[in-house]
Amino acid sequence: MLVLALVSALVGLAAPVHALTLEEAVASAYAGNPVLAAQRALVRQVDEGVPIALSQARPTLSPQLNVRQDLRDGFNDDGRLVSAGAVLGQPIFLGGRVRAGVEGGEQRIESARARLTAAENAIIVATVAAYADVLRARSIVRLNENQVRVLGEQLRASRDRFEVGDLTRTDVAQSEARLEAARANLIAARTREVQAEQAFQRLTGLAPADLQPLPPLPPLPPSAASAREQALAANPDLKAARFDENAARADVKSIAGERWGSVRLQIAGQYQDFSGGGGTVGFGGFSGFNASIGVSATMPLLTGGLIAARTRQAQARQSQLLETISQTERLLDEEVAQRFAQLRNAEATIASAQAAVAANRLAVEGVRQENLVGSRNIIDVLNAEQELLNAEIARENAERDRYVAAYALLEVTGDLSALMARLPVSRYDPGENARRVRRSWGEFRVDPDPRESRERNRARLAPGAVAEER
Repeated sequence: MLVLALVSALVGLAAPVHALTLEEAVASAYAGNPVLAAQRALVRQVDEGVPIALSQARPTLSPQLNVRQDLRDGFNDDGRLVSAGAVLGQPIFLGGRVRAGVEGGEQRIESARARLTAAENAIIVATVAAYADVLRARSIVRLNENQVRVLGEQLRASRDRFEVGDLTRTDVAQSEARLEAARANLIAARTREVQAEQAFQRLTGLAPADLQPLPPLPPLPPSAASAREQALAANPDLKAARFDENAARADVKSIAGERWGSVRLQIAGQYQDFSGGGGTVGFGGFSGFNASIGVSATMPLLTGGLIAARTRQAQARQSQLLETISQTERLLDEEVAQRFAQLRNAEATIASAQAAVAANRLAVEGVRQENLVGSRNIIDVLNAEQELLNAEIARENAERDRYVAAYALLEVTGDLSALMARLPVSRYDPGENARRVRRSWGEFRVDPDPRESRERNRARLAPGAVAEER
């Protein structure tokens, strides 16, 4: 039994650890990142604007109870009056304010959903960048570790050659200085690795123990002009700005409708009991039931300019939001141009860095051989090795920058569907809550205490997803 237990333990230790994929990392961030969870809760706040607007057109019922006791018994009776009843009210005409309020509420819901999409896209791109940053940081750590190893071997060789008089003390000192500088660079690289891992964990809630290489990029816009067209059609920030202007226009109609007043139907019923005549009900007093029905109409003829002022205020806000749309379009033009240029620059840098790495490798080998025959100094070898390291680091940076720039461009164009389709997570449905509350009339139909559960703010990971197990 002991042997079997040891074998099982060894097999478990030898089992390969599942490497986290980019899709799993993004799915974890999409499902439970606190920034997205808060934005989803904000959308549910905005959802309540429609039932609040609809409530103005719905009937109201108000029970009433009054008890009055006279403290001065001037008529030698109890002097107690008890009345109970209810008032049922139904708006008949509100000048179009309900329709405008519902329209404004619906437009604000669409705006909130667009901003939720923008927040989702931002978190997705930030997660892609964090994933790429961890891979880059680890690659740079490996390059620096190799540099320390190579320079350590170089120092040992320099000391051996110094012992036999082939090199000077200056050559040894130069090798020692470069080795210490490489060790310092390695410490700095490991620090940046820790920082990248912490940023990744903050976004995803996962520890980046082992990451798979980056997958191929999704299809990208072929030109800056086509990217701009996509951005103007699908960018969620621009969509939100347009929905905000639509909501402001509805606000103008709602406020202007106040000048037409309102008409209300009211039905009331009341039972009264007055105790008089020495406390005998009905003797020296009265009791009975009274019912009434009526229609009341009001129209503000003079409000001191209040309605006009509020209408102008709403119109000014609408005008502000129209300018916001124009500004957002200009910003999109700028972002598309910048990110497309960053993508092309990174692609060109990768090609140059790859050529530089290949050339520097040849140069390092050549300088080492020339140093052995005495035609090159040790400082030439050290410089060649440093240039090779710099070229390799430049290549790692360029590959990371190209990948992140590509997703940043897709964020601006509002097209991250290719990545979203591969995520092992169910898409969060922001319309579910709106449909639930739109026709809700119940006065006591409230949601559970948010401190008890915050699952409503999260998307559901696919069963068996690695991110869920972690």
